Amino acid sequence: MDPVSAIGVAAAAVQFTELTFKITKRIAVFATLSFHKFKPDEVTTLDDCLSSLGSYGRELDELLGRYLPSSNASIPVKLVAALKTIAADIKIKSVVDRIKELHAVLDIFIITWAAFKDGVILDAQCTADIRNENDRQRSHHDTVYRVSRHEVRHFVERPLVLDEIDRLLHDTDARQPRTVILQGMGGQGKTQLALRYCANVRSRNIHDCIFWIDASTRASTIRGLEEVSEELNDSDQALLDSDARIAFVRRKLATNSSKWLLVFDNYDDSAAFDLRDYIPSGISGHVLITSRSTDTERIGPMIHISGMSEDEAIQLLFKQIDVLHDGTNHVAAAEIVKRLGYLPLAIDQAGAYMNAECLPLTNFLDHYEQSAREVLESVPSLWEYNEPATKDAKTVYTTWSLSFTLLKPNTPTGALKVTVLSLLAFFDEHEISEEIFEVYYSTDVSGRQLECMTLFTDEKQQWSGTKFDSVMREFLQLSLITSHDMKRKETKYSVVSLHPLVRDWVNLRQNIEAHRANFTIFTRLLAASLSVKFWEDSHLDHGFRMSSAARRRLERHAVLWMKTFKRHRPNLRPTVISSGRDGRFAAITAEQLLACFLGETGQVEGHYEISQWLWETCNTSDGQMVQIKFSAGCEEVLSLWSMRRSEEAKAKSQEKYQYWKAVLGDDDCSANNMLHISFLTFVCSLSRTPSMQDKRDTIALCQRELDRIPNDIQNLPKRQQLLIETLYAADRSKQKAVRDSILKIILDEVGVRWGKDYRKEIWSIDNWFDVTQICIGVSDDLDFMEQLTDAAVEWVLDKYGPDHIETLYLFNLRTKALLRMHRLTEAEAMARNIVKTVTGAWGARPSLYGHVYKTLGDVLYTQGRYEEAYKAYNSVPLDRRGPNSGIDNMTILSNCGRAAMKFNPALADAHFTLRYQLSKRIDDWDDIIRDVMCLYDARVRMGTEKAKRGALDVLIEGLEVYGLKIVYRLRNTPRKSLREIGATINLDDPISVPSSAIDECVLKLLLTRLGRYFGFELLIRIGMSLLETKSVNPAEQAYWLARISFEKGTNMTEHVITNFIQYAFDYTARHFELYGDKQRIHDTLEWAKLMICGKQEDEEDGGDEEHDGEDREKHAENDGRNAMVAS
Repeated sequence: MDPVSAIGVAAAAVQFTELTFKITKRIAVFATLSFHKFKPDEVTTLDDCLSSLGSYGRELDELLGRYLPSSNASIPVKLVAALKTIAADIKIKSVVDRIKELHAVLDIFIITWAAFKDGVILDAQCTADIRNENDRQRSHHDTVYRVSRHEVRHFVERPLVLDEIDRLLHDTDARQPRTVILQGMGGQGKTQLALRYCANVRSRNIHDCIFWIDASTRASTIRGLEEVSEELNDSDQALLDSDARIAFVRRKLATNSSKWLLVFDNYDDSAAFDLRDYIPSGISGHVLITSRSTDTERIGPMIHISGMSEDEAIQLLFKQIDVLHDGTNHVAAAEIVKRLGYLPLAIDQAGAYMNAECLPLTNFLDHYEQSAREVLESVPSLWEYNEPATKDAKTVYTTWSLSFTLLKPNTPTGALKVTVLSLLAFFDEHEISEEIFEVYYSTDVSGRQLECMTLFTDEKQQWSGTKFDSVMREFLQLSLITSHDMKRKETKYSVVSLHPLVRDWVNLRQNIEAHRANFTIFTRLLAASLSVKFWEDSHLDHGFRMSSAARRRLERHAVLWMKTFKRHRPNLRPTVISSGRDGRFAAITAEQLLACFLGETGQVEGHYEISQWLWETCNTSDGQMVQIKFSAGCEEVLSLWSMRRSEEAKAKSQEKYQYWKAVLGDDDCSANNMLHISFLTFVCSLSRTPSMQDKRDTIALCQRELDRIPNDIQNLPKRQQLLIETLYAADRSKQKAVRDSILKIILDEVGVRWGKDYRKEIWSIDNWFDVTQICIGVSDDLDFMEQLTDAAVEWVLDKYGPDHIETLYLFNLRTKALLRMHRLTEAEAMARNIVKTVTGAWGARPSLYGHVYKTLGDVLYTQGRYEEAYKAYNSVPLDRRGPNSGIDNMTILSNCGRAAMKFNPALADAHFTLRYQLSKRIDDWDDIIRDVMCLYDARVRMGTEKAKRGALDVLIEGLEVYGLKIVYRLRNTPRKSLREIGATINLDDPISVPSSAIDECVLKLLLTRLGRYFGFELLIRIGMSLLETKSVNPAEQAYWLARISFEKGTNMTEHVITNFIQYAFDYTARHFELYGDKQRIHDTLEWAKLMICGKQEDEEDGGDEEHDGEDREKHAENDGRNAMVAS
């Protein structure tokens, strides 16, 4: 993209951002105006969607604000800005895609609400009863006090500030909830004041619950609210993602009559996100915010914390030092606190320094001036201090420097403590667990143990938590860390937190070489914790077994690691931490583990960047590096799959396969079969593109490789992998004969020839899933289906346990098998159990929610419970977020429309219309035609004149996809065609006697098949619609053109033949009703006999790509038509 174009694209994105905000506000206004018409669950859903839409809109606004120049900027400045925007293209596109998805979800919600707006409405008495019951239940519990921070033991009361907080929070005239902001620069004691206020109101029993939330970033705010949701969710309501948990907290507090207090601490960067999006409403709530930013005044009344008074500051200093408080010392203390700017943190640290060094008060200022010059000359200023500095503004940095020297870094022990502090500074500031250091020490077998670990070991070289606590207590006393939790309630490890400014200062004081060396150690620390949780099942399936809480904690540190990795990337080398593993990770680096972990937690861009770096960095002259380079190449392709960049994945995998063929030769005999795995990765990438030709190429390539590999027990695993990939490609490309043949070979090889138990040894989870899913979709042997699904469930339970994500996937397939076997009661029970269980599974992927709700909907649909099925299908968009769900909005809309067709054709029309619009945006021709036919059916069932005209219009538009333009006198409104037009059909041409003559170009286009429909199938429906409007001549023209095309067509399935003949009968019957032509009925019957006898099915039916209830229902309808034709 050239720079000028980039500016244009960015400007368009700005308009899109503004539109997002307008839509969000407008829907919010409408929701408020008609709130009494919504049911409670509908309010929840709308609140979640609006919250997410607003959040993504602000994120987009933030990105654009970061890169766009001002309107009056010069051309050179705009060009430079444009070049910067290119680097942000991927981020901006990702946010825009998420906004588009949420727009679609909102459309679905509005459609659903419109259909069920007359549902149950809770009256005032009912609402009051519910609220009273909630209050009654709450009364059985003590006050909830969830405050994660701790007061300093030498806190100095500041009664004027505390009284002002209390007065403002209890102002009856203030808006709800009552909110107060404590504003001041860092180190002024805002957090300690908020902690003391919480302790005071707790002792007075003013609030029923008090929650403390770290609001330093959007992510930490979300994490804090998620923890609050866990505390408030006493009914174990399923909250499947962050948006749902935040919405739950806001709703719970807004509707609860109990008094509550929320403290949002360290909301310093108000430009990064709007905290008001996370503050609940409600008349019983109080909100206290600490912030450095004066911009937060728009949120509520602000108390400016300008520093302690002189008396308070002197009192604080004397609490720290053990000296006589006489007149001389009082004067010296007054000079010191004035020089330190009355900053509580600076005073606290200075007192710790003087106390440890036994430095007299009267000597402190001279010592400070010398140290201040040294520190300020060597340490760059951070953003808070980038204005022309006064001495007062430098006191915080100076004090940290003074505390740092107390570690005695020039002594051997002090140097080790400095190393530990330097390592702490690489972590996210919250929840740095002792476990990370202990695991590294316990698992390191390199013989090159870090010397600083001797600080934490006993005389027997065993890990000592007591010694770890001793070092951390020293850091806490010097204010180098902000908290040290030694309670060890949930785990046996203590946890420390680091102030972000201290973290930045520690990092900045290191030179680049030392920083890079310490970063390498930090990399090994994180990788050790990941290594003990890592598992590998196949070349495509691996992950980390850990609790959700542990995953969240490590994710914070991994994300920060990625930022530092980008800074040092050009000068880093891979950090090998293990070798001798089985499988693809026979040799592994710390960076590979972090890449896999980032990919599993949704940071797929980081996964891709690290894998790409490893591929470029590893030298194939080193045998160990060859294995690492190979694994990195596979991970690079997997990350592209995760980002749905299938064409890039195909190109990359092919490039790497050719590379390894050149390096290893065609006859790769390496222990882990690298060339075979590289080939498998390539064909997997090939079969996962949208192209049908790529799937056919996959079949050909796999067949060629199968011909080369001996069919013996030693090569059975390779053959099975290739056969299953062939099976997958044949199924997706609708090659029924190939699919059935390959499926038989697969089952024969592991069943008849080598025994069924052998598949348990060689099949991976992907193999089990693919084979089982395809068998359920195509097999008519119900006994075999039950045996296979039973074996799959038995295998996955033995390998992964009952609550693992992979187990739930195979349980879902078992439910589908029960549905095929028509054991509906068992299927429904199992589906509902999976829906309940999936929320507790570690590492649950968004796609799983979609699959299980779709399966539940299919079960209900089969039982004829269409409205329940509709609600199950419609639950999918409400319980998933982001672009990585396997069940996307297109499938959801299709399923919802199919169910709605049974009880509300107008609702079905709304769903199919939205799906049709989305299909047209992405130019998916097969999907467009499918949507056209669904819309036609829905509008015909609606039966109104307007609906019938709409049915005709959508058919005419659908023929444009085949390259045909329909012209007749009643339709002459010009508009842009969906596709380039290859021929025109003029329905106004007179027709007297049917003729077999037809334009060759028109015939070719009418015989084109898109999805499951030929062009002539649309044309005969157009004739039927025109006949209903008594436009006889155009109707006859369309009917005979369609019929002649049908007669000349070949390779048509029984489904197509019977459907067309049925429509020909319907057309003839309607023609007889209007004009009484008996001879035409006789002629049509004779023609139908000839067609049924003459046309042979020589191509398999291609309509089973989803193997769902829709196809089986259509075949059942066709059976009825066949019976009518035969009669």
